[in-house]
Amino acid sequence: MVSNNRRNFCQGCLASVGLSALPIAGLSTLVTAQTMALSSGSISSFSDGDMGLPVDFLYRDIPAAERDPLLAGSLNDLGVVNRPVNVNLLTYGNRKVLFDVGAGSNFLPSLGKLFEALEGESIDLSEITDVVFTHAHPDHIWGIIDDFDDLLMPEASYHIGKDEWAFWDSENALAAMPAGRKNFAVGAKSRFDLLRDRIILFSGGEEILPNIESVNSVGHTPGHMSFIVHDRDSSVLIAGDALTHEKISFERPEWPSSSDMDTDAAIKTRLKLLDQSTQDQLILAATHLPAPGFSRVEKADSAWRYVPI
Repeated sequence: MVSNNRRNFCQGCLASVGLSALPIAGLSTLVTAQTMALSSGSISSFSDGDMGLPVDFLYRDIPAAERDPLLAGSLNDLGVVNRPVNVNLLTYGNRKVLFDVGAGSNFLPSLGKLFEALEGESIDLSEITDVVFTHAHPDHIWGIIDDFDDLLMPEASYHIGKDEWAFWDSENALAAMPAGRKNFAVGAKSRFDLLRDRIILFSGGEEILPNIESVNSVGHTPGHMSFIVHDRDSSVLIAGDALTHEKISFERPEWPSSSDMDTDAAIKTRLKLLDQSTQDQLILAATHLPAPGFSRVEKADSAWRYVPI
């Protein structure tokens, strides 16, 4: 069970960046799953809930006069950017592959709704064959455990990029985190300890499961991965946190975000993924794009345009 000391430590770290009690309003939460048919199966989007982040934490280096008009609709009067947390489930053949697992119950009170959403669609956790992580931030990996720190899906296979694992499993991760994110390293390491004997590591450009290709998309974290689900009719790019806002990520991908650990690498990643999405006509699925997170990417002059599906 999570100790009171650990809970207090996590809450204190969140409060230091204003995350513990941010108001979330005006954001449409995905109540039920949205499913898209593929030639080989289907991909669904489920909601883990909503979260809010201070705008100056996300885009502190961008003048408000340029930044805030592009955030209209997601930025509230208190300077908080509201964003959903979408989680994708790929069903094909005899596999059910979950991409990330949401935050669970120990990060933010507005998150941790994924397994209720899955249950609402009559999907039993025992049916999940594989869990694939884009990266090890709380809203992507903390949800693998229950309130007693036991794995919710003990029979599943778990997959993560080897560089992401190496970073968060190292002694350097805690020191590399700013004051408000120390708990990110603590939480990742505690979950890694449960996965240590069963984790499957991979590099970019590998077929990690049949028809699923890993795509190196570093920047947000040192080993962030995206994935292309190759399909005869409609291939899907699962982008994780490489593309996070429906205006800024597409219209101003060159803007730095202070939520990215390596801002220059993250910019290069955004440009690469946007270009690949348009050239290959990929469906885009991303964690923080408006629920359910499915879209197309269109070229628009010298930038791109988000087109929801």
